[in-house]
Amino acid sequence: MINITLKGKEYPCGFVMGAFLMFKRETGKDVSQIKQDDLEELLMLMWCCVKCASQAEGTEFPLDFETFCNSITPDVLNDWNEQVRQSAEKKRMGKV
Repeated sequence: MINITLKGKEYPCGFVMGAFLMFKRETGKDVSQIKQDDLEELLMLMWCCVKCASQAEGTEFPLDFETFCNSITPDVLNDWNEQVRQSAEKKRMGKV
């Protein structure tokens, strides 16, 4: 689980099953079909991960998708991508 900060508040962000289901319901696609250069799909996945991880941890997450996107800067997106990459690398190396 990683965290992201939006509008001065920190939220959990994780690849929970609910996020994958929500992504499919919202887009009609499986997460495995995401194209790395499709910004809307990446933002939708990120929103689903924050929304579902927040719910799982009992944290209120009041942002709809549009408000969420308006809160994301390139730095936040790049940081999220880097945290996801590092987390995947640790798992691959057997450190998690």
